[in-house]
Amino acid sequence: MQNIFSGEILNVTPFNQGFVFAVKEQNAEGKPVARYYGYDVVNRALSRIKKAIYLRIKFGYESEAISEVLPDYVSCDAGFLNDGKTMVIFPNGNYSVFNTNGTESIASQLSYRDCAACDIAVDDEFVWSAVPADNSVIKYSPKDGRIVLRVGGGDETRFDRPTSVSLLGSTLYVCNRASKKIVALDTATNETKDYRVFNEHVIKYINSQSMEYVWLDSGIYVLD
Repeated sequence: MQNIFSGEILNVTPFNQGFVFAVKEQNAEGKPVARYYGYDVVNRALSRIKKAIYLRIKFGYESEAISEVLPDYVSCDAGFLNDGKTMVIFPNGNYSVFNTNGTESIASQLSYRDCAACDIAVDDEFVWSAVPADNSVIKYSPKDGRIVLRVGGGDETRFDRPTSVSLLGSTLYVCNRASKKIVALDTATNETKDYRVFNEHVIKYINSQSMEYVWLDSGIYVLD
């Protein structure tokens, strides 16, 4: 692995050319501020970016309107649904769906067995989400407002405090903070296998332009 960035990373958002992320830093007066960075996978270039660019990549063209509604536009995760709407979810399971003009159409809470869901990966008309306290992942229909599938949980040990999900084709990559593993879930068969194991907590897996990256406690790395 090769380190790309080390620091107090607050959130990472992948897109087709790479990823953007927010970082907690100090300004000249020593006060904490959020700063924004982007990584261009094609050119393998890291650079500071403006907040407006970060928001546009994360929330889409109506990012300004969406960010004004949200209580916190950094700690949440977002995904673009197949009907053009934007879904935003927070670590406590609170989520919103925004229309293509930036207005909020749904404000609800996503949970399973009273355990909050977090992070999303869009799968056609559904989204996958992690449920850390239940050690499971769920497949959810935002349109119908119901969970259509649950994998793991209960007495199963496939997942261990899953914190994020990333979908590539029919494979869902589930990052497990407690076991320090990325587990690959075949969404066609629901079979799982260990994909990567680390010696520190793994927070998010990113695949962009056939390049693999991972956000660990110590920073963001490109995988060999």
